[in-house]
Amino acid sequence: MIPYLPQPHITIRGTTFYAFGFLVALAIEVGWYMMVWCAPRFRLERREVRRLTFHMLAWGYLGSHVLYWLLVDRAGLAQRPWRLLNPLDGIYSFGGMVCGLLAVIWFAHRYKFTRAQFWHYLDLAGFVFPFSWTIARIGCALAHDHAGVPSTSWIAVRFPEGPRLDLGLIETMFSAGLVACFLLLRRRAWPAPLFCGLFFFLYGPFRLWLDKLRYPPSAPDRLFGWSSLVLGCFLLMLAWRHRADRRGDTT
Repeated sequence: MIPYLPQPHITIRGTTFYAFGFLVALAIEVGWYMMVWCAPRFRLERREVRRLTFHMLAWGYLGSHVLYWLLVDRAGLAQRPWRLLNPLDGIYSFGGMVCGLLAVIWFAHRYKFTRAQFWHYLDLAGFVFPFSWTIARIGCALAHDHAGVPSTSWIAVRFPEGPRLDLGLIETMFSAGLVACFLLLRRRAWPAPLFCGLFFFLYGPFRLWLDKLRYPPSAPDRLFGWSSLVLGCFLLMLAWRHRADRRGDTT
């Protein structure tokens, strides 16, 4: 069983900085540089990727904050509605993914991306996302803000109120596994948007399973899981179609 360790933090001039915030910022930074650096491999220009990624990250983060209060903690928002104005107070991953994807669709149209460029950009984002996600989820594991059901498993954490699963830790391990899988897959050229489709296709069932370990279960998380699975199936079918089209062009 894993011992419970308080979240690392540092206080500077009366302001306390926690490991969670640092790791979320690091995850965004790593995602930004990986998107730009990997752009040529996905047949995209770095300048275009840099511009579109800025909007994806900015609107995705703001969306994660707004949907946290609208979907996860409406009671807290009703008591103190001004918390919605503080972007550092509460984030929800589902909101970040949804709003980031909507921002990509909107700004890709505005910047006149072709359909092929759009699918390649989604594929690039799908490839990079597990790397950033792993870093961010390490922050969740250190903050212990996703406590699960009581358990005596070897992976359970000795919380002060008793041993239970730490869902942030479990998701960190899952995301790290995706990173290893994607690094192996990138040795070959694949039709877009395979990486993005594969991420959502695998993440959807995992999220549904993870919700069963949460106490109490979360309706938004179930919606997140099913939506991810459906989107993953659609994108994988699209990648298969692009693969067939490419084969037809070479015959």
